Amino acid sequence: MYPFFETIRYVNGILENLSYHQARINRTVSALGGKTAIHLDKIQIEGKFEKDIVYKIKCLYNLEGAYHIEKAVYHKKTIQTVSIHQAAQEEYQYKYTNRNWLNDALKNAGTDEMIIVQNNMIKDGNYANLVFFNGSEWHTPLHPLLLGTHRARLIDENKIIEKDITLSDLANYTILKYINAMMLWEESPEIEIGHLVHS
Repeated sequence: MYPFFETIRYVNGILENLSYHQARINRTVSALGGKTAIHLDKIQIEGKFEKDIVYKIKCLYNLEGAYHIEKAVYHKKTIQTVSIHQAAQEEYQYKYTNRNWLNDALKNAGTDEMIIVQNNMIKDGNYANLVFFNGSEWHTPLHPLLLGTHRARLIDENKIIEKDITLSDLANYTILKYINAMMLWEESPEIEIGHLVHS
């Protein structure tokens, strides 16, 4: 019923980064021949919320303009181990609720997170976009599996730079960051490249 979703950070009554989430919804609905895009600034968030607590608002929606809201307290994922996943031609261009191949890949990897590689090009993580530090600049893959909303904002703010990154290019970087809509830039976990577990 709801094949797509957006996960939005919600703190003290504010849905954050809303214009970027709305842009992705509009892009999805337009590309897939939908009739009506939901308007995030008009959705109703019901329930009791504690001050200064980060909540995860999951907005599930379809191409006809119907939606359903789920909410939960956000808990940041702990990442201690990372593996390389060589993917075939699987896609995740739109934020589908069906994430079976991504979840199965991570489960089979047996690590907390992974770096997805297709045709020797680094793409994404399981639940977040990737950003790499080379000592002076932060680079993010030019063609990720999914165009993340936090990624888009950081590009617009000139904090990260889009760049083709191959598997062999990892040797040029020292730090890997995982970024998504639920974490501020300074909250996003950093992993030393030298500690990566390869599979």
